[in-house]
Amino acid sequence: MATLVLSAVGTLVGGPLGGALGALLGRTVDQTLLFRPRDREGPRLVDLAVQSSQYGSAFAHVHGRARIAGTVIWATDLKERRIREGGGKGRPGTTRYSYSVSFAVALSARPIASVGRIWAEGNLLRGADGVFTSETDFRLHDGHGDQSVDPLIAAAEGVGQCPAYRGLAYAVFEDMALEEFGNRIPSLTFEVIGTDGEVQLNRLMAELVDALPSPRGDQAVAGWSLTGDTRRDAIQAIAAGFPVALSEEDGFLRTAWREAAAGPDMTITNRMLLPREQEAIGFLERRRSVRATGALALRYYEPERDYQPGLRRAGASSDGRVEHIDVPAVMTAGRAQQRVNELLRLDRDGRERIRLRLALFDMDLLPGKVVAIEGMAGEWLVRRWQWGAEGVDLELESRGKASGASTEVSDPGRSISSPDGPIGETRLAIFDLPSPMDRPMSHPHIGIAAAGRQPGWRGAHVYEADDAALPGEILDFLRIGATLGDVVVGPGPGSSLIRDDLNTITVELVRDGPFVLANADDDALSRGANMAMVGRELLQFARAEPMGDRTFRLSGLWRGRGGTEDAISAHGTDESFVLVNDALVLVDPDRVSARPDFQALAQGRGDAVPVHAGLTDIGRAMRPLAPVHPVCDVDADGSVTLRWVRRSRSGFAWRDQVEVPLDEAFEAYRVIILADGTEVAAIEVAAPSLAIDTVTMAHFRSAATVSLDALIVQRGALGVSSAVTVPLPR
Repeated sequence: MATLVLSAVGTLVGGPLGGALGALLGRTVDQTLLFRPRDREGPRLVDLAVQSSQYGSAFAHVHGRARIAGTVIWATDLKERRIREGGGKGRPGTTRYSYSVSFAVALSARPIASVGRIWAEGNLLRGADGVFTSETDFRLHDGHGDQSVDPLIAAAEGVGQCPAYRGLAYAVFEDMALEEFGNRIPSLTFEVIGTDGEVQLNRLMAELVDALPSPRGDQAVAGWSLTGDTRRDAIQAIAAGFPVALSEEDGFLRTAWREAAAGPDMTITNRMLLPREQEAIGFLERRRSVRATGALALRYYEPERDYQPGLRRAGASSDGRVEHIDVPAVMTAGRAQQRVNELLRLDRDGRERIRLRLALFDMDLLPGKVVAIEGMAGEWLVRRWQWGAEGVDLELESRGKASGASTEVSDPGRSISSPDGPIGETRLAIFDLPSPMDRPMSHPHIGIAAAGRQPGWRGAHVYEADDAALPGEILDFLRIGATLGDVVVGPGPGSSLIRDDLNTITVELVRDGPFVLANADDDALSRGANMAMVGRELLQFARAEPMGDRTFRLSGLWRGRGGTEDAISAHGTDESFVLVNDALVLVDPDRVSARPDFQALAQGRGDAVPVHAGLTDIGRAMRPLAPVHPVCDVDADGSVTLRWVRRSRSGFAWRDQVEVPLDEAFEAYRVIILADGTEVAAIEVAAPSLAIDTVTMAHFRSAATVSLDALIVQRGALGVSSAVTVPLPR
């Protein structure tokens, strides 16, 4: 019998089979062949399985493009790096440890062209531009026959103990930083480009069974990863989605795709049938399948969704039953929809079977050939033939017309993947934050914010700058980009006591994407929403109106929050906008407690040189707040009594609505008398009031010709507050 049984598949390489041997592979063969007739499921797709290092693991053969987890074939022990920070000038030191590792990952058991993107733990480690988001050195060995030994592996194992792995494509990572991955080797997946262009399945089959290409056309996909322990497994994976016939021709195996170009290869005439059978057209048996497939689903790898598994369906089933086929091919959504439609058509068209007994047999009637029968309509597919004592029995299957190329447009679905784009430069901002609400400060709160100007930005190391403006001790690694930008149109003067509905602020963020500004109602504002540093002023905004091109107009402003009302009238040009949220990093207070300024540097993967930002007048937020509600009472004798209300950084909530706590070690004020803008006296008091007698007032009046004012400041352990001014009578 001319059938190809399972035990014969492994013998197909190395020479032609004797006699006329062939069989139809895929859904159309019976249980003695490669696949059962109703088994519609190929090798199950894996949802980008993690890489392994198990001995005996089979390597994939990558054709075209595919996403591969790979197998770790070599690794070093973790390399520990000890970093000592601080400890100078009487400050306690901190020791940090970081780890790195070097390892090699096998990608393909055949040569490849290149490697594109690389993912680590599902996040993009290397983009299409070849730039890594983490620190590592990378080398690719493409698996060709002239491949040399990797120098790192040779140095570690010895030149005589290290193979070149010729015929195996693998990647080497040298000193990969593991801080982002929990100090372990991350699970990596690789976009492997085995060959350029589409994968011709004729060529793929030829590698498996030394088969000649089909004369009736070919099938093509964007990529294919051959896996499995035997060639039978590989052929089964192909035939599950692309039914194929193998037959012998001139001493070689020939592939034939079942839905190849329309038109029969030959016609079976009445003359070829046994004479006694001609009146009945030679029928030995004719049968029709009782039930055809109602609905069919195809799983494949979707390139537009980073090679995640996709699913396409065709048909409908009255009982809800859906047959599934898993094909480890990379296809577009439209190509996959065309494929599942064609598979369903083949299933329905192949429901009718007939057997003929021929007196004359043509050696071209091989399995996989398409024939016409004289006196019958339609085309028939040769499934198999058998030489018997009374003639040659031929089994045929009905075949419909090929559907041709699909014109359907199929949506691959939404891809939620790591953005892949230029890393871009880092934008750095540093500022002196006011104290948190109701909590006094014993040290400065220096905040640092960083973000990338391009969507590929993945963070930056932040350093304290030394006296030469060079990177010193590392402060932190900022992984999450802050929402920051530039002030295009700043606010005008306003009040910190009521909502400012007159002024607006126009800001341009460093980039779009996740960095957007939103509205906030009064309840959200009372909980601290939409807090932002604009220059040196801390404010809140109720409305953020998108203006396009990363630009927003902010309105409904609450000005001078956290005691920064002195900055309301001090806005200038080139100011930064930073949204205050969890993306900010606070500098260790031991680094800034006794310094008037602080300089920082940041450097990400896209920065050729470190980015600089500096801050002067450190500790402004630790000084007392300016007094409020000044009152000047003038008595009939010309004496004056000044009164005011002190404020506290610990009492913003004003819970008892009576008194705010004193957040200083002592209560003290200084009242400065200005005559025509020149200081004529400075008076220290320990309570929020001052009585100036008639004689002293007369002295002050004699020095003033234009103006006479009193400036009131509160003294604290770390400085004095800004002043509140009250005019005095002249």
